[in-house]
Amino acid sequence: MRTISLFCLFVLASYVFAKPEADLTGQANFEKFRNRLPWIWQSPRYFEPPKVKDLAWPTDAVDRFVLRKLEAEKLKPAGPANDRVWMRRVYFAITGLPPKAEDIQTFLDDTSRNRKRTLVRALLGSPHYGERWARHWMDLVRYAESRGHESDSILPNAYRYRDYLVRAFNTDLPYDALVTEHLAGDLLENPRLHPETGANESILATGWPFFGEMLESPVDLRQDECDRLDNKVDVMSKTFLGLTVACARCHDHKFDAIHQRDYYAMAGFILSSSYRQARFESMEQNKAVAKKLEELHRNHLSKIAKAFTVAARPVVDALDDDVPVRPKLVTSPIYRVEGKHQIVADYTQRNTPWLVDGPTFGQSPALPGELMLVAGDQPLALSRNGGAIRDPFWNGLKNVDSENDPEEGLLNGLSRAGKTIRTPTITLASGQVYYLIRGKATVYAAVSQNLFAGPLHGTLTRTVEAKGDAPQWIGHNLKHYAGQRVHFEFSPVGDAPFELLQVIDGGTPKQEPGVQKTVFRKELHLALDDLADGRLEARHLHHVAWLLEAGKVKIPGESIKSWQSALDDLAKEVRWESRLAVSWWGGTGVDEYILERGSPQSPGKRVGRNLPELLAMAPLQNRSPGRLELARQLTEKDHPLTSRVIVNRIWHQLFGRGIVATPDNFGWLGQRPSHPELLDYLAVEFAKTHSHSIKSLIERLVLTKTFGMSSATVDPACEDQDPDNRWLHRMPLRRLEAEAIRDSALAISGRLDRRVGGKPVLVHLTEFVVGRGRPTKSGPLDGAGRRSIYTALRRNFIPTFMLTFDFPAPFTTVGKRDVTNVAGQSLALMNDRFLYGQSGLWAERIIKEQASAPERIRQMYIEALARPPSDGELAACLEALTAFIELYGGNPDDNEAWRDLCHSFYSMTDFIYLK
Repeated sequence: MRTISLFCLFVLASYVFAKPEADLTGQANFEKFRNRLPWIWQSPRYFEPPKVKDLAWPTDAVDRFVLRKLEAEKLKPAGPANDRVWMRRVYFAITGLPPKAEDIQTFLDDTSRNRKRTLVRALLGSPHYGERWARHWMDLVRYAESRGHESDSILPNAYRYRDYLVRAFNTDLPYDALVTEHLAGDLLENPRLHPETGANESILATGWPFFGEMLESPVDLRQDECDRLDNKVDVMSKTFLGLTVACARCHDHKFDAIHQRDYYAMAGFILSSSYRQARFESMEQNKAVAKKLEELHRNHLSKIAKAFTVAARPVVDALDDDVPVRPKLVTSPIYRVEGKHQIVADYTQRNTPWLVDGPTFGQSPALPGELMLVAGDQPLALSRNGGAIRDPFWNGLKNVDSENDPEEGLLNGLSRAGKTIRTPTITLASGQVYYLIRGKATVYAAVSQNLFAGPLHGTLTRTVEAKGDAPQWIGHNLKHYAGQRVHFEFSPVGDAPFELLQVIDGGTPKQEPGVQKTVFRKELHLALDDLADGRLEARHLHHVAWLLEAGKVKIPGESIKSWQSALDDLAKEVRWESRLAVSWWGGTGVDEYILERGSPQSPGKRVGRNLPELLAMAPLQNRSPGRLELARQLTEKDHPLTSRVIVNRIWHQLFGRGIVATPDNFGWLGQRPSHPELLDYLAVEFAKTHSHSIKSLIERLVLTKTFGMSSATVDPACEDQDPDNRWLHRMPLRRLEAEAIRDSALAISGRLDRRVGGKPVLVHLTEFVVGRGRPTKSGPLDGAGRRSIYTALRRNFIPTFMLTFDFPAPFTTVGKRDVTNVAGQSLALMNDRFLYGQSGLWAERIIKEQASAPERIRQMYIEALARPPSDGELAACLEALTAFIELYGGNPDDNEAWRDLCHSFYSMTDFIYLK
């Protein structure tokens, strides 16, 4: 039956993809067709909670959906878990940490009706909630702080993204806002700011595309670009849509209604933006200052220009009318290009998109002949040629902490953040590139959006300099990269002046020097008349430029005093220092080619940026780079997948299995929902009733009767009928994740450092951690007591203990971790030096806090397992303790003896499993 259904889907999907114009013109026809496809392509429907026979069992509408399915399958729900089991379960679900002994007793002593809700809200208000749920999300975006491959080069400031996630979850950022920030946080007109520091929070979310693996020196650059693009599309589509769109890279999806062009339509969003290190702490404040600066100049320019005119009259009058002015005026050089070429950027005509990182180049390029105000003794200046001109007002910008987390490879040692201008993306034709510049800068030719760390592509960065007063053509030989996509990024060197006029590819640039021209007093007066009237004819540009550059005219101090004072006040508002964070940088729109069989050697037609055709809520306007429109589409309340996917992920983390058991694949090869009506009900409720609040939904779910069931098997018949617990006749028994096991050991030993956020702790290196790119320094064995989320995540050097307990390799989205049960795990619990060290700390504390051996053992059980020991367990522990004491010399308070007993707790099933 499944094969027949799949065949019918193929026929239906292939018909619409072959002839979309026949059926999909008009929204009505589109919706009519989509409603004939499987449920994932249709908007979630609201289902009324069903009627059930056992009216006393449900406490929430969620329970009624679960119970209705159980009754239909002739199953009975398990009884409730006891308070201790429920409390330990909810602590780990929300914070990933065990409850303290005193918190357990407080909860048990509370007899109020709402004690569970009170506890849940307290846990959701804990800063450790954000750490727990940020780590879940980090699995989706394959978070890592290095780029893998051979040398595992560092991705600078990656941990800012991790701290962003922790804050976002702790402040309960609505999910639609979280999605928007991830896809377009750098494009928001009014980004979300940190309430205390004013830092741009939204832009931090856009670091996720750069967490993927990256080759150091790829030989086939286009192939490498396609492979990296594949990974990013895969992560984006799985994370937000629960679809395997990357399967359509080479051909139409074999199982889902996803065309090959849908893959390349999504790829265009990624190709339209590039990498940068953003000055996230200062960018919004300095953006406001830059607007004030522009307004200040605009308000004072006319006044200062008139003051200059008045001061210049006597100087000109003093000239002999019959004697030519000396030195003679020299006109500007003439720049032209002969032969076939393409203009990459022309900043002299304002016909090139203005793409700048930071305020250094102002709000727009200067036009030829434009008067400007600049800081200095002579505030009035004239741009003879126009272009992107560095403003010395911003010379004091400083990046802090960057020396502790430097770039590696091509960008190493370059100061770029907050003072870079980039060109549109083009495809290199000849590869012989020329820059028309004045001053000194570094240029980075960003070929194929790769951040090369290896030695093969060193020519892509270079320092260019044009000395003298006139701009010059500087060549850059990139012929080896002809046919590749590229954009160019320019960053001034130090405090040196810099002007960028044009960038061309190909042709032969010509530069004819300016000619000497005899100037008489009458012509200078006419130029001053123009200037006084607020206009400047082209024939008089060089006359005014001569007067300004000759240095003979001094503007009276009182004429510029108010401007200079306001400028000084404005400088005090600038945030000169800022930390950096990896982020997207929106560029010009790039539409990708459909590659036949996925081969970059066989490009076909271009396809416009968009979501997969059956998920596009409306046509995109594709304003560069289009990601903000993408985000708005995904967060439409009726979008078929966005709410379903996140609701399912939350359910998966709380219950151990999603309603769709394959959270990263809602398609045909994924599993069908066990409770489809419940999934849609929660998706609609999440968007409307819960206003996209993840905390609100978690609170609701953990307070349900379903979540509160026991995991014990009561009726063997239920196990026979529902062996994999698909219908939730009981709460599943779950093993803790690697992080929760390690963090629990820290918590019960008393070593846990509960500070939130900060720089990663270096990975502890053992003799078994080998390989090229091995870090030069080792971190402490116990990770400085920090939670596992704060251990540096080097892609090639993940701690072995974490890998043993199924920590996912960060190469693609992992919404559902593997859960294995292998001998190596037991060996790790018995032999790991970290756990052995924590056992000693735990023993030392227990000996000090409790007097007798039975009291100590009871305390250990409560701290580790949230329950007291049974009589049999207590007796077994006392027997083992006696043997340990005899082994170590007979002292009942011997730390080594108690350490060994504490160590044995880590191997208990109840320690690493949640009932």
